[in-house]
Amino acid sequence: MDPKDPLLSHQYEAVLALADNFKKITVITGRVGEIESSPRIRIISTNWKPGHGLRNLYWLFAKAIPEIIRGDFKSVFYHMTDLQCALFSPLVRLRGRRQYLWYAHTFKSKYLVFASWWVTGIITSTIGSCPLTGKLVRPIGQAIDQEKFMPIPFNELNFDKLIHIGRFDKSKKIDFLISTAEELKKNFPDIILTIIGSPANQESRSWANDLIKNCKPRVEKGWLHFKEAIPREQFPIEMAKNGCFFHGYLGSLDKTLIESTMLRVPVITLNPEYISIFGTWSKLPISDLKDEYQAFRTLSTDEINYELARRLEVAHRDHSLRNWIEQLATLLQ
Repeated sequence: MDPKDPLLSHQYEAVLALADNFKKITVITGRVGEIESSPRIRIISTNWKPGHGLRNLYWLFAKAIPEIIRGDFKSVFYHMTDLQCALFSPLVRLRGRRQYLWYAHTFKSKYLVFASWWVTGIITSTIGSCPLTGKLVRPIGQAIDQEKFMPIPFNELNFDKLIHIGRFDKSKKIDFLISTAEELKKNFPDIILTIIGSPANQESRSWANDLIKNCKPRVEKGWLHFKEAIPREQFPIEMAKNGCFFHGYLGSLDKTLIESTMLRVPVITLNPEYISIFGTWSKLPISDLKDEYQAFRTLSTDEINYELARRLEVAHRDHSLRNWIEQLATLLQ
């Protein structure tokens, strides 16, 4: 529950929006930032500390168990917390309460599998964003507050400026984005690539440090830039300085893909979930990010504007926070 967290600030948005649909919401969270108070929201913090696994687990149980055993609640929503769901879903099941887990990753975690035996349902963004299938899985789109991601004027975008914002992890294929941009510079010499993000753990940090070190010549030439993670509210500001969102992750549907689409920024990606919803710039199946960018650059201004408007309409219809909250509240009530 921290609106300043670069990765998890949307959890705070979700709680605020859900509060309009319920008389009372109790939130058990690891950390609380500077948030607005609300008579409908009760927050219990376990004061999570990095590197203190046993201590964190103790306080999680100490805070959660009394609420589960004696609390007056109708349903439970586990937001991006498959481990906690695996721990507590059997107890919630014994109390006869509805419970749903939000899981939007293609990796099949052992906690997800165990929790699936107990929960009422598993909520995800798209069918392909969850490794489980069947009636238990309910796709309801992403939860993007469109009021915070207003379209950027088309004439302010520079399509030679590519940007990627997200975790600096190997799975995000940062190295692939860099090598692809270098290849594209042969035909588009003015291309600049900006990578914004920080590693999620020590393993990723070691990998990121090695990559940045190896990319020093590219940085010195001035076409490659690295920046640390930014607060989520700065995402539109950074996007407006560039022209295309460059993306290589092949897993679930990243929120940044939808946020870029709502900003009316062209998305260049191989992500199968995004392509299944919005299509490609070439209108053909693609297997190469370089080919997708080149196909985009062959389009006229009118063609690009038309496609950006079409994708924006789909994003607003299926992936807005309003739509997400309506569907989630219906399940939880």
